[in-house]
Amino acid sequence: MNRQLILFCLALIIATRMCLAQESPLPSVAPVADAGTITDLEDAVWQAYKNKQPRSFSKLFYKTYYGVYASGIKTLDMEVADIEKTDIDSYSFADIKVEFPNANIAVITYKATQEATSSGQDVSGAYYCESVWVKKGAKWLNTFHTEIKSK
Repeated sequence: MNRQLILFCLALIIATRMCLAQESPLPSVAPVADAGTITDLEDAVWQAYKNKQPRSFSKLFYKTYYGVYASGIKTLDMEVADIEKTDIDSYSFADIKVEFPNANIAVITYKATQEATSSGQDVSGAYYCESVWVKKGAKWLNTFHTEIKSK
């Protein structure tokens, strides 16, 4: 429990720093995407992972992506390597919230429920998740993700 709290706090600090580090935020500018777009992108990440499509999966991430989990911090290459070790039978999202700190950043939080195994271990259950999406040119890319298993 203590370790999960530390990881959650670390994730929150990183996400906050990313949001505050943006140059000249324009709070009066409406976001160029809506919550549905970001939700669809998050679902596309899970779908590519479930279907074991590393190329499609990788295209949704920024090159300096980091994921924070109870097992440690992962880079995009580490996430891609884990695709072959993981079998997701099903997943669903609930309690989805999307915020736009500015027109080029989206933060999505949600509860994911999955039936899955990873390296032969059952990892099924409910997880509280957060991702940070950043608009680079015309494309939204995931730069940060964290998930904590629900008790």
